[in-house]
Amino acid sequence: MNRKKLLFFKSIFILGILFQSTSSFSQFDSMAVVTLDKMSDKIHSTNSVSFTSYVEYDKQSPNSGLITHSDMAKVYLKGPNKILISYSGDNGQKSYYYNGKTFTYFSLTNNQYSIIDAPATNIETVDLLHNDYGMEFPAADFLYPNFVDDLIKHSKNLIYLGVTDVNGKEVSHIAGAGIADKMTYQFWIYNDTFLPAMIKIVYIDQPGNPQYQNTFSNWDIGPVLEDSLFEFRIPTDSKKVELKKSN
Repeated sequence: MNRKKLLFFKSIFILGILFQSTSSFSQFDSMAVVTLDKMSDKIHSTNSVSFTSYVEYDKQSPNSGLITHSDMAKVYLKGPNKILISYSGDNGQKSYYYNGKTFTYFSLTNNQYSIIDAPATNIETVDLLHNDYGMEFPAADFLYPNFVDDLIKHSKNLIYLGVTDVNGKEVSHIAGAGIADKMTYQFWIYNDTFLPAMIKIVYIDQPGNPQYQNTFSNWDIGPVLEDSLFEFRIPTDSKKVELKKSN
């Protein structure tokens, strides 16, 4: 979710500048905004959180058209400056470690690791890694305190579609469209916890309308996470390599 504040907000921020005059025609359902606000408040009310993320995303193949890929991640966040993410899927097995001082990328598939100095907070680190190294993070949008304000600013509408079901649980369904008709997005939010159940983005300006979908499960709000969890321990025979910038 490009995806997230990472995945779509940054891509539509530029469009927001170019098409700012369309904002006067925006329509925002109050129920949709209230529900998203409750979700954001829930996430930011805790000092620690963990969850599972299952992402499916389309990529254009020269010979076969759109191909759907997938990755699963287990995510642990603590305070303002601790991140651990363990991935497995089409891109192999890898982990991200951030301990408040350094960021480590570890590829279990290749038994290689890279370590760089990192900023002082989770948000600054996520921004740095996305902007300089092209890395994406599950649910990165939700880490930003101004998530809902940013979404409204760069959308032409938000609609509350009512109550439905995801994984056997009752959820609120919300839909919206980015300005300039580049993409549409949907949120499903658990009604009992106000935590995200699923997010889906459709890039309607691209051939075949590629999609991105992230399904969340196993939410744990306020778990006890020791600082040692976020420290990388170099595996035997692992090779240190340079983390290359994407630009």
